[in-house]
Amino acid sequence: MKTLLNKWFIIFAFTWLILFIATKNHIYFWWPIQFYWIDLIAVPVIAQLCLWYMRLFNNQTYTLNRYQIILIVSSLSILFEGILPFYNSRYSADILDIMMYAIGAVFFSKMMNK
Repeated sequence: MKTLLNKWFIIFAFTWLILFIATKNHIYFWWPIQFYWIDLIAVPVIAQLCLWYMRLFNNQTYTLNRYQIILIVSSLSILFEGILPFYNSRYSADILDIMMYAIGAVFFSKMMNK
């Protein structure tokens, strides 16, 4: 449970919730925040949830290895930037999104995966 109390996870999850609720109410933020913040925090949030799940079945000092983090980035990139844009106009293939996933992965590796 302590894993989900990570300050970065709480901040990222809370800001995602604010953006989600605002967007549903047709309130939009400055475009870099609106379009890239979610991509930037996606990997840290997903990886932290994966870390929490793995710690349920392993010891509390378990950390994700670089291949697991690369798998998360690759999966998000393939799904949201490669596949979904062909099936739903809501999604668009954008190389900057992939860069945001990668930056988020580096942040998670350095700051949260402890």
